[in-house]
Amino acid sequence: MGTLMTHVEQLADDIGPRPATTESEEHASRYIRDAFEARGLETEAQSFESPRTYGWAFVLYHLLAIVAAVGSHWLPWPSLVLGIVVAVVLHYDLDTRFGLTSIMPKGPSQNVIARHTPKAGRGERLTRVVIVAHYDSARSSWAFSPSLVKSFVATFTLMKLCTYVIPLLIALRLLPFVHRFEPYSWYVTLAPAAYLLLPFVINLQRELFGRFTPGANDNASGVAAMLGVLERLVPEPDAATVVARETAKMRTEEDAWSSGVVPDGSALTYTPTSTAPPVRAQSWTDDDDLGWNTGGISGGRPPSVETTRRGRGPEERTGGVIEPDAEVSARLFGTGEIGSRDRSSAASDDMDLDLGEAPPRRARDRDDEPGGGTGSLFGTGLVGTPEEADRTSRGDSARRRGARKDKEERKPRGGREVSDWLGVDEGFDAREAGRGIGSWDNFPDDDSDDDFGSKGGTANIEGLDDPDFAASEAARIRRKVTMNVDRELVEKEVWFVATGSEEVGTVGMKAFLKQYESELRDALIINLDNLGSGSVCYITREGMAKRYYSDRRIVSAARRAAREADLMVKPREYRGLSTDATVALARGFRAMSVMAFDINGRLPHWHQVTDTTANVSEANLELAVDFVSALIKEL
Repeated sequence: MGTLMTHVEQLADDIGPRPATTESEEHASRYIRDAFEARGLETEAQSFESPRTYGWAFVLYHLLAIVAAVGSHWLPWPSLVLGIVVAVVLHYDLDTRFGLTSIMPKGPSQNVIARHTPKAGRGERLTRVVIVAHYDSARSSWAFSPSLVKSFVATFTLMKLCTYVIPLLIALRLLPFVHRFEPYSWYVTLAPAAYLLLPFVINLQRELFGRFTPGANDNASGVAAMLGVLERLVPEPDAATVVARETAKMRTEEDAWSSGVVPDGSALTYTPTSTAPPVRAQSWTDDDDLGWNTGGISGGRPPSVETTRRGRGPEERTGGVIEPDAEVSARLFGTGEIGSRDRSSAASDDMDLDLGEAPPRRARDRDDEPGGGTGSLFGTGLVGTPEEADRTSRGDSARRRGARKDKEERKPRGGREVSDWLGVDEGFDAREAGRGIGSWDNFPDDDSDDDFGSKGGTANIEGLDDPDFAASEAARIRRKVTMNVDRELVEKEVWFVATGSEEVGTVGMKAFLKQYESELRDALIINLDNLGSGSVCYITREGMAKRYYSDRRIVSAARRAAREADLMVKPREYRGLSTDATVALARGFRAMSVMAFDINGRLPHWHQVTDTTANVSEANLELAVDFVSALIKEL
C-alpha cells in the first residue's frame, strides 16, 4: 500500500473519528504536524476557540421560524420582526459570516500550518499558493442517508426558501386588502412552517443520536493528497542537511580540542575583543631584500592570536602573520635562492632565451616613503644603486640556468621530446601545414600510424543532417538538466494548511484568514476535499447562501493543467455545504476547490458511518496529487 493510503489509514483507522474540539482531533493535528516536520518545514499550530457542533443552531433557526409563522395569527408585528431576524441571521450563517453557530458552546481547536518558501532573487516576488484540507470528521445524519442524500440539493434549497418566505407572507397579511382573507392567509403562512418541521427533526436526531464518522473520504483523503503534493514539492531531508536547532553558545578551548578541528602542534590563545586599531604586520621575509609589509591592508589573524606552524625547519611561533620560509619567498617573489625542487614551477619553457641585460628593478617602498607599505608590489621608482643592480643581474642568471636544467628534467621518459611524439621536427610550421591540408575533410582515414586514432575530421553524429536535429537535441538536454528539478513547481511559495473544525461551520478557515489576511490577499488558495472516490473535478462555483464563482486565474490554470498533463479532471459546480474555499471566496480571496463525485454527482459516503478506508481509492488520490502538482506549475 502506498504512502497516500498510509495517511488515510492513520487518520481514519488508527485515530478514528475526529470530531471538532476533541482529543482525537488534536491527535490528528499532531500526526499532520509530524508529517510536515519530517520534510524539514517550520510548522505552526494556530489555536482558536470553536463551537462543538452546528446542529443545535439550526434546530433553533427552524424552531424560531415556526414560532414566527404560528404566532403571526395573534401577534403579527412581533412575529414579523422575529421572522425577518431569523431569515437574515440564517442567510449570513450559511454565508460563513456570523450567526447562532458562533454562540454555541465552544472548545479548543487548531490549524496546522507549514510553509515552503524558496529563496527569491533580488526584486523577485514569488507566487504564493495555499493548499488547504480540513482534517476533522462529521457526525452522521438522516439528511445524508442514501435515500435522502440524492435529493439533498432540493431539500436544502427548499429549507432556505421556506425560512425566507415566512416573514414575507406575514408582511403581506398586514396589508388591508389581504386581511379580509383571514384565516386562510394564515393557513398559507403555516405551509412553509410545516415543511421546516422536517429539517428540525433531522437536526434534532443528528444531535441526539448521530454517530461520528471515520472520515476517510471526508476528509482524510484531502489531507493525504495535500501531503502527497508536499512530498513532491519538498525533498526529504537527509542526515547531511539536517541541522540541530540549538541555542548559540561560547565554545571553550576544550570544545575546540575535543571536536578535532585544531591541527596538531597548534596553540590557542583567547583574548577579549579589543576596539584598538589593527597592528601593522611584520615582514614576510627574513632579509631586507624585499621589505613587504601590509601597511593599510587588513586581513589574516589578529595579532593577539598566536599560532604554531610546523615548517621545513624548527617550529616558529608568529604573531598574527605566518612567515613563509626563504624558499617559498624566493619562488613567489624572486628573492633568495630557489631550490631545484621548485624550479619546475618558477621557470617557463622559454627562459633559455638570451635576455640580455636585466631590466631596471622596481624600487620598494619603505615605511617612511609615500604609499605606505605597498610599494614593493606596485611601486614606480627605479633602483639606482650599483649593489642592487648587480644583485638583480645575478638573480636573473640563476633563473636562466635553472630554466635550462628544468627543461631537461621535463623531457618525457625515454628521452623523447613532445615533438618526437607528434612526429614533427623543430622546423615544423603548423600554419604552413594547415594551409597545405586546406580542410578537415582532407585528413587521411588511415589510423595505422596513430595509436590514438585520427587527429582530425568531423564527428560521426547520427541525424546531424536532420533539420530538426538542433531542436531535438536542445529538448533532450533540457529534459536531462531538469529531470530532477521541476523549477515551475519548486520555485513557488507554498503554504500547507490543515484546518480544524470545518464540519461545525468552517471555523478553522475563518480563523486562518483572519490572522493572515494581509499576507494572503494575493495568494491563490486551493481547497482539497472528498477526493477518495469518484471522478476528480475542479469546482467553478460553490456556496450555500450565495453562489460564488471560483477565481478565474485558478480555473484557467486548472483547465490548462488538465489538458497539458492529459488528466481526466473536469470542471463542475458544487451545490452542497460550505467548504474552506467558500469561506475564502465570500471574503474576496482567490480560491478554488478540488473534489470528487460519484456517477450521480454526489459525494460518496458523505457524512455516513460507511466513510471508511475500504471505500477510498488510491488511484483517485494519485490522480488528485498529479492534478494539483500540475496546477501549481501553471499558476
